[in-house]
Amino acid sequence: MRKLRVLIADDHEPVRSAIVQVLSNAFKIVGVAGDGEQLVDLALSLNPDVIVTDIFMPFLSGSEALKQLTAHGCDIPFVLISVNPFGADELIRQGASAFVDKCDIATELAPAVHSAALGHSYVSRTACAKWRIASDLDKYPPAALWSRATGLS
Repeated sequence: MRKLRVLIADDHEPVRSAIVQVLSNAFKIVGVAGDGEQLVDLALSLNPDVIVTDIFMPFLSGSEALKQLTAHGCDIPFVLISVNPFGADELIRQGASAFVDKCDIATELAPAVHSAALGHSYVSRTACAKWRIASDLDKYPPAALWSRATGLS
C-alpha cells in the first residue's frame, strides 16, 4: 500500500524535526519548508497528499499559503498546527482540514493527517480544551467534537 505523501512547514527547526520524526514511519515525507513561501513553492512542485503547516511563519503564514494554493487550483488538505487554536474554526471554514495543538503533535498529528486525507475535519484534544469544551471529550472523539463545535464535518 502506498504511503500518503506529506509536506511539512514550520519556521522552527526543532519543531520540523519533531514532526518528521513523528510522521516518518506512517507517511512519506516529501519535503520540509521553513517558511510559507517555501511551502507554496514545494507544494506546487511536489503535489503532496497532505500539508502539515504551522499557522504563524515568516514571509507567508500557513493560512496565507492555503489561500495562495487554493487560488492556484490546488486541493491539498491542510493540517494546521499552532499553540493558539483561536481562529482555527475560521481557517477550517476557509479550507483547512484539521487543527492540532503543538502540545498534541506526538499523539494526534498522525490521526489528523489520516483524517484530512479522507476529507474529514479534525481538532486535537488540547485545542478543544482551550476552547473550554473539554467536558465533551469523553462522549465524542475529536473529529466528532470538532464537527459539533463548529458545525463543520
